[in-house]
Amino acid sequence: AKCKAELQKELGLPVREDVPLIGFIGRLDYQKGIDLIKMAIPELMREDVQFVMLGSGDPIFEGWMRSTESSYKDKFRGWVGFSVPVSHRITAGCDILLMPSRFEPCGLNQLYAMQYGTVPVVHGTGGLRVRQLP
Repeated sequence: AKCKAELQKELGLPVREDVPLIGFIGRLDYQKGIDLIKMAIPELMREDVQFVMLGSGDPIFEGWMRSTESSYKDKFRGWVGFSVPVSHRITAGCDILLMPSRFEPCGLNQLYAMQYGTVPVVHGTGGLRVRQLP
């Protein structure tokens, strides 16, 4: 709860223990399933949730992250770029970590998430499938 509150403060989001904080960390490209997240965001933002993304890649998705943040000021934050310390703060502070990768030979973020007590929600592929319970 403390990591979540600190992350919400850092992001400038309302500090709310009762709202699920969902995260994504990864390259903004087809392999990582960023298009699936983009399709889901309008419906997801109708729910009482907060969402944070950290990543870089396809300039179209980078621009989408920025515009989504301005559309959902109290619910969505998107950081273009990558930072190991920031990625760990996101992983530790989120309730759920999304990993909708289409293929993932190994995948480490779901292991980090489990270590922090964050629930990894993964696509059943490669190393993600092998390391998760059905």
